[in-house]
Amino acid sequence: MIPYPTREEVDSFLGKMRKRGERTLSLLGQYNEFIVAMNTTVGRELLSDLVREHEGLLDKISGLEATEEEKMQYKVVRRMLLAWSGKIAAFENKIQEIKRAV
Repeated sequence: MIPYPTREEVDSFLGKMRKRGERTLSLLGQYNEFIVAMNTTVGRELLSDLVREHEGLLDKISGLEATEEEKMQYKVVRRMLLAWSGKIAAFENKIQEIKRAV
């Protein structure tokens, strides 16, 4: 599992990056569940196919080569990634909570 940055590291980052750093942290916060899920064995296994599909579709969309069907597929894959990430992250957080209580 990737270690979380310390408070000092975050403060240093914000000091150097100012507004860009604040926007970066805000964006990362929006995808925190995905980050938590991908840092688990189960999450990596379950989400890896979706991540590859997402990357391929995003490449086509950004290259202006995507068909309307591929654009719709992208929207579905993105929603699935976010939904499954949330469920996996919630499960992982509960497991960690139980481990701390024991």
